[in-house]
Amino acid sequence: MQQASVEKFSDLIGAIYDCVIAPEQWTRVLNDIRMEYGFATAVLSAYSLTNVRIGVNAASGTDPVPTMAQTSKEYVADIVELWGGLERIRQYPLGEPIIRSQAVPEEIILGNRYHREWALPKGLFDAVGVALVREKAMIGNATFSQHESAGPIEDAQVNGLRLLAPHIRRAVTISNLFDMKTVEAATFSATVETLTVGVVLVDEESKIVHTNAAATAMLDVGDPILTRHGRIAVQSATTTTSLQSAIAQAAKDEAALGQKGIGIPILRGSGDPLVIHVLPLRRGHMRAGLIQRAAAALFVASASGPPQMSHVALNQLYDLTPAEIRIFELICEGHTRDAISGLLGVSIATVKSHLLHVFEKTGCRRQVDLVRLAKSLTFPV
Repeated sequence: MQQASVEKFSDLIGAIYDCVIAPEQWTRVLNDIRMEYGFATAVLSAYSLTNVRIGVNAASGTDPVPTMAQTSKEYVADIVELWGGLERIRQYPLGEPIIRSQAVPEEIILGNRYHREWALPKGLFDAVGVALVREKAMIGNATFSQHESAGPIEDAQVNGLRLLAPHIRRAVTISNLFDMKTVEAATFSATVETLTVGVVLVDEESKIVHTNAAATAMLDVGDPILTRHGRIAVQSATTTTSLQSAIAQAAKDEAALGQKGIGIPILRGSGDPLVIHVLPLRRGHMRAGLIQRAAAALFVASASGPPQMSHVALNQLYDLTPAEIRIFELICEGHTRDAISGLLGVSIATVKSHLLHVFEKTGCRRQVDLVRLAKSLTFPV
């Protein structure tokens, strides 16, 4: 199959970001994605763990696709097993498409009750899963199933999902800050004011257009965000550069934003870790009318856990992919290449290839050098 055209790809991403303020659009967007890349079904689920509530729960397919709520009581344990179990699932790189047949032994798949009773009768023999969110407050994933008539999952399908994944991740994460509710353009400013997270609307030059009460309070004390030469900034010069670069990219071409602007790590003066998410506003029928002059909305929210190595820095400074970042992390945690192969469900050759790229991109020669680099990239960056 061919890759999506640039125009079609941009339209898909625009529709994904519109789902931030109109989550009921997810079903249509999933349908567009699966049709474009030749999948039989698509399911997107995101759960808020703070109030035990389903956030996004959308599905699309040629056959009726059960929502997670419908299958959870009967099949939840089987679905977890089908992807290698909880421990394996926790190891999969965020935003990296995982082909189930390559990650999980065939005997486990063929012996799985959900696979036998639900998937196979519908001709769904394989699937691609993408971990979107894995936090203390929220978990989310997307799964795309392949029908036997389409043959094995192709590289073009995986590459398409790999390009879309960071945009879906960003949309789901920010939508959760709005409590997964539809936000009308006419009441956008009022809705933003009610959020406990800081929200800053900026133009393409990072100049502030509007702030909600929470962000205003942060700016008044210069912690953790501040203005420098009239532009939004943070204490770390490196992080400020990353933030302003993401804003400029969001204004210029949101489709090329990729991993930039997801969970940019910052610290309060007290040492509490926060993150900034960048939402493009210029493109899309829904977002374009929210606030005139605003190119992007910045959401300053609490981090989901303690300070950790910055994925943003690894991507911005070294252009590491999600798979390369995950292998970087596992190497730094002391895992061997054989162990990483088992955890991620990929071949030893794949692990070696990714690790070689990590060494080349970071300029490191030994694993001990990677460990030192990891320590230097832990908060603050």
